[in-house]
Parts: sequence; structure tokens; C-alpha cells
Amino acid sequence: MRDKNLLTLVLLAVISTIAAHGAHENDIEHKLLADLFTKYNKDARPVINKTEAVEVQFDLAYAQLINLNSKDQILQSKVWLRQMWTNPFLTWDPAKYAGIKSINVDPKLIWKPDIILYNNIGFGETGAVDGFDTKATIRYNGYTEWFAPTEIHSICKIDITFFPFDEQFCTLKFGSWTYTESQLNFTKKRATADMSMYTISGEWDLVNTPAVRHAVKYSCCPDRFLDITYTIHIRRKVLFYLTNLIVPCLVLAMLTVFSFHLPPESGERMGLVITILLGLTVFMLVFTENVPRTSEVTPLIGKYAFTVLCIVAMALLITCCILRVYHKDPDRKIPRVFRKLIFDLLGPMLLMKPPVEESFALEAEKGRTMLNLTKAKGTPYDLHHISNYSSPLELDKLAVRLEPPQTSLPNGKVFHSSVVSNMSQDASEEKLDEIANYVHTIVDHIKEMKTTEGKVGEWRYAAAVLDCFFFWVILIIILGSTLAFYFMIPF
Repeated sequence: MRDKNLLTLVLLAVISTIAAHGAHENDIEHKLLADLFTKYNKDARPVINKTEAVEVQFDLAYAQLINLNSKDQILQSKVWLRQMWTNPFLTWDPAKYAGIKSINVDPKLIWKPDIILYNNIGFGETGAVDGFDTKATIRYNGYTEWFAPTEIHSICKIDITFFPFDEQFCTLKFGSWTYTESQLNFTKKRATADMSMYTISGEWDLVNTPAVRHAVKYSCCPDRFLDITYTIHIRRKVLFYLTNLIVPCLVLAMLTVFSFHLPPESGERMGLVITILLGLTVFMLVFTENVPRTSEVTPLIGKYAFTVLCIVAMALLITCCILRVYHKDPDRKIPRVFRKLIFDLLGPMLLMKPPVEESFALEAEKGRTMLNLTKAKGTPYDLHHISNYSSPLELDKLAVRLEPPQTSLPNGKVFHSSVVSNMSQDASEEKLDEIANYVHTIVDHIKEMKTTEGKVGEWRYAAAVLDCFFFWVILIIILGSTLAFYFMIPF
């Protein structure tokens, strides 16, 4: 019984092995693959006449612009590579193989063109595009298609002349590394890259992707090599830089202009301008972190920011000078040239009239002074009217009024009426003389104060004129710089 069971198991194993081997033997696709790759050498060029070149057609589908590293000048892209050629050694008659017209095979089994990306900059990579694991499709007439998606890193020379209103032209150069023009005819399928599957970038607009075929003779070799170069023409989207760099820079510049409207006595003008200067310095630091470190050109926004920085620095120096004029020592007279510039040129040009005291127009006050004197009431020695007189001429009149009254006698002598009325009141005379001296002292002091105030007013008027003048000068310079910056934008 045990011998029968053992024999049954052996028979079943033999039958299974024979059945499996028979199924493999009878599979048409297995037979086709065996017939195709038996004695096939994948290193042989797929041409019958070895003097002819293999026709290889290349196509590129640009799927996504992942990143353009401006500092390192590296373009990172997602692409689909498509290569097509005809291999006469891998053909068959579909009628002999149950109507099979195409097969998918491992690309390691067949000949492939050694196409590489010339300007590849992938770490540890050669740029070869013949090492993908995606299967190749072979038709019965030998026509072979090999498509492979991949991510490539390529060198891209960045031109930052008009940053951030710049356009970049990055190239992708594909070609054979070992096959010359006489061995491999490398052609393009279409005039541009396939953009049907492109994913829109948030930073760049893809303008165009033209393809150009070149035949180049290098110094190493006597024969020419063919390549197809795709130019990725992209334009930067400026909204981010407009809202985060350009507009804040312009706002800081306008704040510098309106700093000339702050009163000098407020003490905040210097702090405001210095704060604006520090803000622009921060923007310059942010800007330099986003552009390549190159000394070849200065970016457009860099020129504008540097211009605004110089304007703010100039405004700071002007503010220092104006504050010095405002707080000038009143004992120092205004120089003749400076007076002529302020009072005769800039003041009238800016429609700014100096105060009456500051222009010494005392003649205009003469009529009002006389009127006030005629209306003054009280005894000649009343002192409560002194505060009503505001000009030096009025104070002189008041001093004359405070002199004691006089009486003329027939013999020509003059006596004070107080003495005639009461000759014994010497103490009263002395008091009157003392009061008159005090009044003269008060009058002289007030006249001196008025003169000092007039000089201070002149210096402050000069500071106000300079404020108004430089307000318009700085405004015109900033608007002119902004318009020049606008017209320099290439698109």
C-alpha cells in the first residue's frame, strides 16, 4: 500500500512537469520572443548596411517646471522623453504568430541610442537617458518606441539684468555621446516640445519651447555629432515682487518726501528718515538673497532700490542742514547771499511771504501805531498799557509819554507843572524819575526781545522755505526715478 502511494506521487509530479513544459512550448508569444532574441546581440547597430546611419527620432514632452534656482542657476524639470527608431533585426510576420503585431520588452534586451542630456547637472549622474526601466514597444516591422518620464536637472545661465521683469532662456541639449553623424541620424519629431500635459507654474509663464537640430564638430573627434536643443523660454510673474519689494520701496520713498512736512520743533524728523533708511536696507538684504551673486550686471530692481536709498540718504543730510538752520543762533546774521537766495528767489518762487516782523516792514505799522497812541487812555504814568504796544515805534512813543509834563514861563524857563504846584515834594520827583528810568529799561528790553524774535523768525522762515523747496525737489526726483524704472521694463 505504501509503495502504491509513493508511485502515485511520482507519476503526478512527472505529469505536472510535462504539462507545464508543454504549455510553455506551445505559447506563441514565448515562441516569438525566443525566435527574436535567440542569437540577437543588443550592441549591434540596427542597420543592414553598416555604411548607413540609424534613423532615431526624438520628442520631448515638457510636463512641469519644478523650480529654477536663480542662485545656483539650475533648472529642475519634469519631462517625458520619447525615442523612436526601426530595428530590422527584430521583425516578424504576424500571420505566423497568431496575429501578434507588437510586444513590450525590457529595454535591457534591445539596442538603444546612447542619448544624454549634455548640460545635465544631476548629482552623481551623467545625464544619460538610456537607463530607464520602462518597457519598449516593438512592432512587427521593427519600429520601436521607448517612452520614459523623468526629472532632469540642467544648467541654466540666468540673466538678471531686468529682474524681476526678466525673461530666461534655458536650454536642454540632447544628443548621442558616441555615435557620430554617419552612424546615427538624430532628428526631431516636431518643431517645439509637446506642451499638452504642461502644469502651470506659480512663478513662471512658459512662453515657448522651440527645438533646433545642430551638427557640431568638437575638437576631440574628426566627425560631427548631432544634437537637438530645446530652448525653454520663460517669463517671471511679477506680482509677488511687485507687492513685496517694489511697492514697499516706493511707499518708503514717498514717506521720505512727506517727512519735510513735519515741523522741525517736533523732534521726529530725524528718527523718521533714519527708520526709512533702515527699512530700505532690510529690503536690499531680502533682494540679494533671491538673485545670483554676480558682478556682471546690476538688476533693474537693484538699481531702483539703490537710487531710492541714495535719495533717502540725501534727504537725511538735507534734514540735518534744515534743522541746523531752524535752530541757528539768533545773534548771527543771515549771510547776504543766503538772504538773497531765500528772501528774493526761493520765497517768491514758492509763493511764501515772510512775516512782517521778519521782513522789517515797520513802515506799514506806523499808521496803526499812531492810531493806538491816540486811543490810549489813563494818566501819563499808567503802566498797564505797556502790554498793548507791540512794535518798537509804539514803545518809543510810550517812553515819550512817560516824561513828566513841562510848563514854559515868560522869561523862557521851563518848569515842571508838578514843581510849580508843589515845590516841596522832592521825594515825589525822585519817584517819578525812578519810574521813568524803569520804563525806559522795560522799553529797551522789549525792543531787544522784539529784535531777537525778528532774527529768530528770519532763520525759521529760511528753514520753512528750504523745507518746501526740497519737498518738491525730492518728490520730482523720486517720480522721475520711478518713471525711468517703469520705461526700462522690457515688456
